[in-house]
Parts: sequence; structure tokens; C-alpha cells
Amino acid sequence: MKWYPYGHDFGNAEMGGVVTLANGQLLARSIPTAFVKADITALHNLGVDTKSSHILQLHGEGLSYAVGELALQQAIEPWNGHGDIGRYASTYSLRGLLTIAGSLIPDAAFGLYVVTGLPAETYVKNTELRRSIKHALDGVHSFTLDHGQSWRTATIEVANVVMEGAGALIAYGDKQLSKTAESAVIDVGGRTTDLYVARGQVPVTDYCRGKPLGVESATQLVQDAFESTYERPLSRLEARAIMHAYASHGKLAYPDLAVYGRLIEASLLERLANEAVTQVGLEIVSFVAATWRQSDRGAVAASFKPVIQIGGGVYYFYRVLKGRIPHLARPADPVHANAQGYCTLAARLLARKPETRGASA
Repeated sequence: MKWYPYGHDFGNAEMGGVVTLANGQLLARSIPTAFVKADITALHNLGVDTKSSHILQLHGEGLSYAVGELALQQAIEPWNGHGDIGRYASTYSLRGLLTIAGSLIPDAAFGLYVVTGLPAETYVKNTELRRSIKHALDGVHSFTLDHGQSWRTATIEVANVVMEGAGALIAYGDKQLSKTAESAVIDVGGRTTDLYVARGQVPVTDYCRGKPLGVESATQLVQDAFESTYERPLSRLEARAIMHAYASHGKLAYPDLAVYGRLIEASLLERLANEAVTQVGLEIVSFVAATWRQSDRGAVAASFKPVIQIGGGVYYFYRVLKGRIPHLARPADPVHANAQGYCTLAARLLARKPETRGASA
């Protein structure tokens, strides 16, 4: 059985995974954090392509779960763990890990040496949760992604739980970090903004904070403004389509939305998204300045080198943040930055293991 280093990033808007294959290649994937019980027969009768969708069933469970986009399509309020800090140690976290890892690794049986993370404040205040995560994920798990046609086995061992943000600095490159200066990460996700500061790789906890601000905050503003302007509600999927079009900078078309039979111009949808993103972006800037004590340090984060923004929020808020933090940088793949760092750390820890484990032993 081959063992793979694996980085597990279980956010409450998007969850991602990164695995290192035998040839050193990194594979990454992220899907929406959304789960709903799935009736395979009903989905098939409705014309849903269940073979190419993310549908997972664990051995011993009588129910299958649609995961990601399919769950969003099938339920108005799928499970996403919003507001539940216990989600990191839940069966949903295990389901998400197996869904993504199983879609990246073809083996019938494989081992995962996992590093995952917690928001900085939660990591500091809730040490018991770290042990609970290991208890929830560790073990031998039998699962199917093809409705029982084939069953596969994943042996999971959690190697470490670290602060979110630490993964991004590892991915950025240890050699580029000063052992004396402070490095910082602004992680803007779907629902939260988390700040992480470290000297070398040692966290400076006074500057590690989180706030419920993110892409979903702007999405909600778009929904509210749309209903107020056009007197009809905007579904979550429609709102997501608007936000994705805005973030794509012309690569994706805005959805065709009609009110009383008339299509709404794309420029009007873009204006709604821009106003919402700008408002939330300014709130994030204020949170960063207050947490990192702008009054004490002059310009925002002036003494932090580097300052990296990661998470899906890069595609929405990078411009406004860089306006206040000129030396702000972003990695090539901001969505998977934490998971890549987790995977890198998992590979280092796995390499120290004797016995039969190796990058693909």
C-alpha cells in the first residue's frame, strides 16, 4: 500500500486537498463545502450525471452524500458547518477528505499522512479540538465514489494540526522567511478573514485573529441589493454565478437573470458585485489595521515582510488590500496555498518515518 503526504483544508465555504504523488507531482482540488443526503435513483431519473458528480458513501452508512456543487444544486440549505467550530472534527470533514483524496488518487487502497489546520484563534484557545480532529480522521475507512460498484480503502493518520496561515508560509518557502523579522498572512475565505503573523515559523499570537468577513459577506450584500432593487429574491446559485463572473474579469459571463420578462444587463450585475466587494474589502482593511495596530506601526503591516494574501478572497479583495499594504504579495495558487504548505509539511514528516512508509512506499 502506498502512503501519500496530504494537506487537508476544511473551510466552511470551500474545502481543498493537495496530495504529493510518487513522482513529486502536486495535485490539488477544491470544491464547495456542501453536503446533502443523496437519493441516487432519484438523481439518475432526473437526468443528473451521477458518475461524474461527487457522491460518497462510507462503509457502514446506508446513505450516500452528494458533495460540492451537486449538493448546492439539490438543496437550498445543504450542510456547510457555518458557525460550528466542531466541523473540523466531524464526520463531514472525513467525508470531504475522502471525496477529494479519492478523486485525486486512483489506488484501490492507499494511506494518507495528513496535515491539516485550524484558524489561529481557535488553535490557541481550543487545544482539545486538535485531539478531536485526529480522533475523527484517523483510521481505516472503506468508501465508494461510484455507488458501490467498487469499494476502496483509505488508511488515514493525522501527522499534525497547525495554524492556518502556517501552511501558506511553508508553501511560500522557508528560505525566503527571516528568522528575526515577522511574516504575515491574510487569509480571506468564503466566510472568514484570518490573520496570521509569525517570526520564522513561531506564531506571534497577539497578531493572530479572525473575523466573520469574506466572499460570502459580499455575496449576501449582492442578494440584499438585488431583492431591494428588482423586488425578487436572488437564489444562492444565482448570486454565486454573479460573484464568479465578477472575479473572472471577463472570462465568465454573468448569468441571464430576468425580472418581469426583461433581462438584466450584465453591467448592472457587475455594479452590484463591485459595490458589495468594495464595502466588504474596506471592512477587511479596517480589521487588519486594527489588529496589526496601525497607529503603533505607521503604515498597515509596514514591518511585516512578507505579507501574503491567500484564499479565494484574493480574487475579490486583493486590489483594495494592496492599496493599503503596497508590499502585499499573492501566491500563484492562493486557493490551495494553505493545503500546499500542509502537504509539504506532511511530506517532511513522512520522510522521517521509518518502517514501510515513504512518499509512495
